Amino acid sequence: MRPHIEFIQAQLLPWRRIGSGAARPDAEYKFLSRDEETGACSALIRYPAGWRRAGDHRIVADEEFYVLDGQLIVDGENYSHDHYGFIPARHGGNDMSAPAGAVVLTFLNREPDLYRGDQSPASDPIHIDALHMPWDMTLNDPKLAHLGISRKDLRKDPVTGERTFLSMILPHSEPPGSEGPQEHHPIVEESYVISGSLTGPHGTMAPGAYFWRPPAIPHGPFGTRWGCVCLIRFVGGKHVNVWSETNAPFDFAAPYDPVLPSELSAFAYAPWTPPPRY
Repeated sequence: MRPHIEFIQAQLLPWRRIGSGAARPDAEYKFLSRDEETGACSALIRYPAGWRRAGDHRIVADEEFYVLDGQLIVDGENYSHDHYGFIPARHGGNDMSAPAGAVVLTFLNREPDLYRGDQSPASDPIHIDALHMPWDMTLNDPKLAHLGISRKDLRKDPVTGERTFLSMILPHSEPPGSEGPQEHHPIVEESYVISGSLTGPHGTMAPGAYFWRPPAIPHGPFGTRWGCVCLIRFVGGKHVNVWSETNAPFDFAAPYDPVLPSELSAFAYAPWTPPPRY
């Protein structure tokens, strides 16, 4: 089980090198969250320019990823920036490379040990050029209307209902009267801010902000001055919004008030300043 993380700026976490014999040797990683029992994790992986793994690179885990910068080539498939990929466990071939380097937001559903058997993967890979994918602007939940949310659906598991999508919130979005209901979900929600900012009860999330929110934890309301794009995953079942009957206050000046496990608490108030706007 992973602990509640809400929220940490990934810029504060250290890069660590992946050793030889692993699935991605000589790349670097930052754990955003990890299940100590299963090895399932969410991480940033940084591949240096010219990185290549020749030879069988299949792993025993499902690998889901979004390229933040650069380019990753997997078995001849070119995943450029703002491309999404899902590679099921045991799928792969004999070449993986990052000719100009890449930074990749990566999700693994178990320890990514190398696979040496001959069992076929359970499903086919998914490759989406999200940059050129149209936004779905039909979200019609009245309790979220003030955010003007649009989505790009990247993956939905037909069996479990788990889903991954990009969420865009329009600028100048604030709950009416600076208050609104809170919501919770019966499953895990995790999110990584790609661009813009988003303010909620725990402060303002800038690009690189990450949270892992266990089931049934109330959150919100939210707002943004200049818009926001996040990658969101719902893990463990179908996404359902459950709303509170009472309202909670909203304030763009809400201070940073994180919920972090002990291993991240040292980073909570480390010096970090978002890039200046002027």
